[in-house]
Amino acid sequence: MSDGLVRWPARPVTPGRVAVITVSYNTRELTALLLWSLRRILAWESLEIVVVDNALTQAMSFLASRRTELPRWVWALDSDVVVSRPDALEQAVRRAEETGAAVVGEPWWDDEHAMDRFLAYSLLIDPVHVWRDGIEPFVDGGDPAFGLLQSAEAQGETLSEFSFARDGYVIHRGRSSLFTVWASDDTAHPDHWWARDHHEPHFALVDGAAARHDDLLRAFRADVGPLDDPKALKALTIPA
Repeated sequence: MSDGLVRWPARPVTPGRVAVITVSYNTRELTALLLWSLRRILAWESLEIVVVDNALTQAMSFLASRRTELPRWVWALDSDVVVSRPDALEQAVRRAEETGAAVVGEPWWDDEHAMDRFLAYSLLIDPVHVWRDGIEPFVDGGDPAFGLLQSAEAQGETLSEFSFARDGYVIHRGRSSLFTVWASDDTAHPDHWWARDHHEPHFALVDGAAARHDDLLRAFRADVGPLDDPKALKALTIPA
C-alpha cells in the first residue's frame, strides 16, 4: 500500500457479484438518479455500490482492502450516467466473458493522441487483471483512466469494445461537473474558464438520448421525491 493505494488481493472473487463505483463531485441529484436507475431499471441480482468524492482510486482500494467477499467485476460509472436498459450489465459482462477482456468500454477517436481509446464514463473492469502491479491506477483530473488503459494493453490484457451509450444501454449526460463549476461563478476555481465554454451536456452525441434522459429524470423525481425525505433513501437503496 502506497499513498492509500491497495492492489487487488490474491483471494477468490464471487461469481456474479458486481461492484459499481462512481465519483460524485457536486452532482447530488444526478448521482441520486444513477443510484435510482441501478435500483429500479438494472436487472442484476448481486450488486453493491461505492460512491466516493472525486477519487476512483479510493473506491478501488476500499474494495481491495475489505475482508468481505470480493466482486467478480467492477463497473466504473460517471455520476451523470443513468442506466436506461435492464440488460446493460448482462450484455457488457457477456461481451467481457466471450472475449476474455480485462476491460470493456466504448471507443472514440482521440484527436489529441491520434488514437482510438475508451471513454472513461463507463468501464467494466476485471480487477484481478487490472488492479495489480504493472498497471497504472486511476488518477485525479483529466482523463482518469488513460494511463490505466494504456498500461493494461501494454501488459497484454484484452480491451473489448462495447457500445454502452450508442446502443442505449446507458445515457451519459456529460460535462455535469463542469456545469456545476460554471454555475457557481467561482472564478478562483482552476476549471472555471474552461467550464465557461464547455459546460453544455453532450449526451455522447446519441440521437434521442436527451429526451430519454428527461423522461427518466421525471420518473425519478416522481418516484423519489425530495432527496432529504426518508422516502428517497428507500427508493435509492440497493438490497444487500
